[in-house]
Amino acid sequence: MSATVNDKAAAAIQQFNTSSQYKPPRNWSGPLWQIKNDYPQPKPRTDSYAASSTPGDAPGLPLPNVPVEAPWTQVDFTTPEGALKYAQLVKEYCWEGNKSVDFIVQENTFTKKLQVDRVIQVRPWFHAPWMHASANGREPLKGLTYERSIPPFEFASSQTSALQNWAIGFYNSPGASVFGGVWKNPADPVWKEDLKFPPQSVVFKLLLTTATDDEVPTMKGSPTWQAVIAKQDDPKVAPATAAIRAEDKARPVRLIQVDWATVDERSPIGWVFGTFMYNGYLQNIEDPWDRLTPVGVMWGNDPQLDQAAVDRGEKPVQSWINPKAEELRVELNGMRPSWGYNGRLNGPADNFISACSSCHGTAQSFDAPLVQSGKLVETEETSSYGRKKKKWVPLNERLTMTWYGELVLEAAFHSYIVVSDDSIRFENVKAGETFSVRGALSADYSLQFTIGWTNYNTWSKTYKDQAKDKTKTTLLSLPTRRVVFRPQGDLADDAEARQKILDSIRVEDVPRRAGPDFTW
Repeated sequence: MSATVNDKAAAAIQQFNTSSQYKPPRNWSGPLWQIKNDYPQPKPRTDSYAASSTPGDAPGLPLPNVPVEAPWTQVDFTTPEGALKYAQLVKEYCWEGNKSVDFIVQENTFTKKLQVDRVIQVRPWFHAPWMHASANGREPLKGLTYERSIPPFEFASSQTSALQNWAIGFYNSPGASVFGGVWKNPADPVWKEDLKFPPQSVVFKLLLTTATDDEVPTMKGSPTWQAVIAKQDDPKVAPATAAIRAEDKARPVRLIQVDWATVDERSPIGWVFGTFMYNGYLQNIEDPWDRLTPVGVMWGNDPQLDQAAVDRGEKPVQSWINPKAEELRVELNGMRPSWGYNGRLNGPADNFISACSSCHGTAQSFDAPLVQSGKLVETEETSSYGRKKKKWVPLNERLTMTWYGELVLEAAFHSYIVVSDDSIRFENVKAGETFSVRGALSADYSLQFTIGWTNYNTWSKTYKDQAKDKTKTTLLSLPTRRVVFRPQGDLADDAEARQKILDSIRVEDVPRRAGPDFTW
């Protein structure tokens, strides 16, 4: 019998409430992760703060009419002292009621001693929807999704294997209300206008890795979770996707990084981003979840900081990098030349070719590329360890700063495909505005929303085939835009000619549609 509309609606609700499509190991006797998706509904934007504030209005000044629930809004994040305090206040807010229950947010409660003891929720937290329905989707034990892997030697000179990284994100009530608005009806979600996260929205993410103490000395004593991770036959090569899981047994993953983001209208982009790294050298701190060193804080993309500016000695002015974190990066002596691109902020598990806010700024209904191809080259400078310092040199500086994306060379350079869009990579994209101007909707810096929506769309478009075949939803084919150009002749050995072609790219939109029936 063919699938009916009612069948599809019921299946959509079932998928919305699915925590993981992967099974736990046969011998697993512990709890299984459960999604929390009873999202609040968005409040009308009628208050004076929401109606009058524009990103960047009053950098460095306290926000008006903000309660003590968001104390970081009274802190100037543009100074080193303020950035450090801001990060610590946000971490304390995220940790309160969550750390003590191992981040099972359904149990975020404490017992308050009144005349009669009462168990009170500190504050509700939620997970992003539809993060299960892809090859990299949530594993069943802790709800972790597969993130970018770390190539050998990138993070530390002793890191001989490719590290798998797994993560889970959390949204407070204001932030989760965005999901509540779109998924008010889980059977028929609606996204027809640019999203904008309301004031006091807070998001944080835990990233865990397969790194050992021997490979990365700073991992000593790191909090450990058990997870169903990707099968990895070669220790030096991480799998491209997590479609094939090592389901025979749970494997340990350990905290390496904590990311956070807050809506803050003083920022030029309307958000402030930050990241911590686990630091096992802080053994004087008893609770390992608190052995965190702030890597930095970021409130803009420094669009003026191109390679020429960097070569003149200019530094980012919209990122603060903690000197202590920089000392750790140098001491680990990995191939990573900086935390983020040309001194901007990114975390230890992130791609140093990008940066926190420039990456998240691409969140929209048509995805945009996250990195630009290039290579690491040695400089004349030598580190304190006697090793030549390196810097990232993109294949094309113009493409990097305008974020045309990742170059893919095919068929011995007979044809080139450049993942592309027409916008600016390190532009300060304002909250609620699109990275691309052609037909896209803004997801307001929320890549998890974009991934979840794409997963839903892919499932919806292929529902009939899946209902017929009873197959897993393991697609991660995000819609994107591409530039396609084909030079004449064989340019495999002619770098100068290839560069001329790169410099003269003409943009041609070729929509790529998600789903198994897509063909070029």
